[in-house]
Amino acid sequence: MEQFKLEVSANFERSFVATRAAVESTLQELDGFKNKYAASYNRLVSLQAWRSELFCDVLSSDAEEFFREAHNDALMSHALARQGAWRVSLMSLRSLIENTVFGLYYCEHPVELQQWSTGDHKLGFSETISYLLRHPKISHLDDSITGIDVLKSEYATLSKAVHGSARAFRMSRDGIVTGLNLNSPADLGAWSTREKSTITGLNLLLLCFFADHIKGAALPNLRKSVSLAIPVARHQAIKTALKITLRN
Repeated sequence: MEQFKLEVSANFERSFVATRAAVESTLQELDGFKNKYAASYNRLVSLQAWRSELFCDVLSSDAEEFFREAHNDALMSHALARQGAWRVSLMSLRSLIENTVFGLYYCEHPVELQQWSTGDHKLGFSETISYLLRHPKISHLDDSITGIDVLKSEYATLSKAVHGSARAFRMSRDGIVTGLNLNSPADLGAWSTREKSTITGLNLLLLCFFADHIKGAALPNLRKSVSLAIPVARHQAIKTALKITLRN
């Protein structure tokens, strides 16, 4: 038994060093794709802006916690993708969607929020989406404005990553474990696509939900930040439907 413990300890030492080497190597290899990570960072600015420019003033601290956690999920996804941990970076995007839509529900349901804090109220993604689709701030708007269809599609795709139910999201390929950190331009491109679509959809939904706070000349820094996350091609439709002016 003692010999076995020594072997396990030796294996741990090798693993401990190898993990650092793998992360450092992958970071260096992915340096060549700095433009994709910069684009991601630009999109992340919008999530911070929602919290610092609006949510801190209009939401209870308990409700705001959902959006803080959502922002952390987005940052985690970015950091994990930076080191080539693709599957878990996608899992963080799924959590980003959940925390945001749950936050929208609980910010209008203080009693249920108190129940949630004691474990007596639980939401599911589908029921929360159904609630949002019926919401008077959203129900009259076209799907292309609300972002909900985008989020439903992304959530379904990201759920496959969480559950490992699709071959493309498996961490072993052709019977070989590829490792936790992988320099893969294809995986980087797939993650970037998912992240861009997710953050665009969430910003559209938040614009619809909080439109009354940011119409006209209100909160210019928030509108500038959101403009970095939503493609310019959508700006005019947003102005027409919500009376919110984004910046090119």
